[in-house]
Amino acid sequence: MMLFLLLLLSQEGGIAAPQEDSSVVDSVNIIHYKAGQIIYDLERSLIILEDSSVITYQDITLFSDSAYYHIETNNLEAFGTCDLRQLDDSIQGSYIRYNIDTKKAVMSGGITQIDKGLIRGKEIYWIDEKTINAYQGTYTTCTDTSPHYYFYAPRMKVYIGDMVITRPIVLFVEGYPIAAAPFWFVPISSKRKSGLLPFRAGNSSTFGKYIKGLAYYLVLSDYADITFQLDAMEKKGAMPHAEAVWDFSPFSKGSIYGSYIREIDTETERYTLKARNSSPYFLWGSQFSCDIKYVSDRSYEQDYADTILLRLDREITSQATLTRDIMGMKNSITLERHERYQDSSITEKLPFYSLTMPARMLFSLISYSVSGHFNRLRASTPTGDKDVWGANLQTAPTLQQNVLNLFTVSPQAVFDYAIFNQDTAGETYPQRFAYSLGVTATTNLYRVYKIGIPGIHGMLHKILPHLTYTYTPDFNVDALPAIGGIPSFAEAQNIGFGIDQTVEAKIGEQQEKHTFFRLGLGSAYNLLTDSLSVITFNAQLPYNPLPAPFSQFTTQITGNIDYYTGDYDYTLSNSTALKFEFLSLTVNQSYTKDGTYQVWFNGDVKPTRHWTVSYSARYDRTMNALVDYRFSLKRDLHCWQAVLNFDRLGDTWRYDFKIYIKDIPDVQIGKGLLGYLFE
Repeated sequence: MMLFLLLLLSQEGGIAAPQEDSSVVDSVNIIHYKAGQIIYDLERSLIILEDSSVITYQDITLFSDSAYYHIETNNLEAFGTCDLRQLDDSIQGSYIRYNIDTKKAVMSGGITQIDKGLIRGKEIYWIDEKTINAYQGTYTTCTDTSPHYYFYAPRMKVYIGDMVITRPIVLFVEGYPIAAAPFWFVPISSKRKSGLLPFRAGNSSTFGKYIKGLAYYLVLSDYADITFQLDAMEKKGAMPHAEAVWDFSPFSKGSIYGSYIREIDTETERYTLKARNSSPYFLWGSQFSCDIKYVSDRSYEQDYADTILLRLDREITSQATLTRDIMGMKNSITLERHERYQDSSITEKLPFYSLTMPARMLFSLISYSVSGHFNRLRASTPTGDKDVWGANLQTAPTLQQNVLNLFTVSPQAVFDYAIFNQDTAGETYPQRFAYSLGVTATTNLYRVYKIGIPGIHGMLHKILPHLTYTYTPDFNVDALPAIGGIPSFAEAQNIGFGIDQTVEAKIGEQQEKHTFFRLGLGSAYNLLTDSLSVITFNAQLPYNPLPAPFSQFTTQITGNIDYYTGDYDYTLSNSTALKFEFLSLTVNQSYTKDGTYQVWFNGDVKPTRHWTVSYSARYDRTMNALVDYRFSLKRDLHCWQAVLNFDRLGDTWRYDFKIYIKDIPDVQIGKGLLGYLFE
């Protein structure tokens, strides 16, 4: 109908119309357009839009200085400053040609925003909704008009929401070519998506020339993924990795990781396996958790660490636990493996079973519960092996009574029956029944003081004395094996006593409650040996009395005194923290009576807006040396970040230097890559 009306109103030179919204109607879709001036050239089936034209078709909007719409071919042409938008995507340039039917576009001198980056090209072709081809193109995440860096490629293919693939590629920094590769790919997706991940190339004296991180990331579902990785090292060989991560909370959440290598230079097989899982809702109403770690040797992970110096593990513990409530009783089965590198010992609990009944009341006075354990203990040491098991059943009734609102008295008892497969003398299935009795008396004394000091609105002094008596007969259990979970009963008859004191105050306009001082004293008298144990003490000053910039100032002293000899030991520690806008510093000090004095400090300095210096160290005054330290220097380079790390522990040290793109941290120039290029 619109074309029929135009024919009736037409003249040979065409029809000029004022700026109004207009449309062209076909059997399926509507094209809306507007401009400062609209000219209808019916002889050429052409609509000319001049002065700020806007053409809209479905989810496509084309802004330009002027534009042509070719009605018969359904082609749009735009001139001047052009901007073709489709949903959240946009292509800008000096000339655009777009076909409505095929939804393909070509732009000269174009630029398009892809996620965090910008692609510029001499010619850009919009192939479909998810694919863009660029020729003589550049890609950068730098927002400056003259970008600090960019990747140049004669041919570039962009899969929107996925990755950019180039062939070949040259990295320019400040207009100078820095590195090149026959091809490259850069992930640009902000969502989880399967695909290849960027790898790193480098060179080192240990590995030789290497390629690390050649990986494929596979999304299994919205809740699980797996990464396959291969590291190829000239001197060491190939090291495959695999890591799976899942999160089906609250049913299961965890990860599993493994790596393996057969080293070329040493002909040694080395590997690691790690697995973690937490399942509060496991099978048939149970709970399951595990934390497993197994490595071929203690230095495997450190030897293949890229930058940060790893502390060697002195021991490794792996465990898996299955728990379920049955008839109101908690049942738990644990498998545990503990390996100590210092003495080459391995201890295993295969399995450790525990049963716990919920606490119940007897005569509305006595609280009691019943628990049981079974543990098979296997141990391997350089001096020999052992394989023993034991089981026990225990109850521990307690009673708590308040006496005249002055004291709280708590009698308690432990009754335990146990059986073992054998004792240290070789006797099979030894049994024992043992018990222990005790009573504790406590009270709480306090007094409130009105203080006339400005800023302090009252002070509370609390005194908590306690007295304990414990009696355990001699059950002659020396020949029984020591097994975790099965208690041992040694003859004892002790009176323990102590006193704790706390001073609190309300400070400031808000009258916030703070603890000024804590003091604890304790000792015990052994009736069997007629002797007094050492007197232990602990004094703390947790409140920070210093004004800003001191954000923390705490002091503590702990130690003990031998009543008979007068000998004593103590450890004095202090923690102080300062915080400025450009500097932060935390200092922890520890001094013991034997003269051992160590200082730990860490913090950072920001001398300018773009520089940051971070540091941490431990100083041993006895050795008069820094035992270990770490130094990190960072420089903000707008779209880049430069980092220098240096670590030292004893005689072992390591450094790393790299410059990486903030939005694409996998793209980096470091000592490994420079060694690869310039060896």
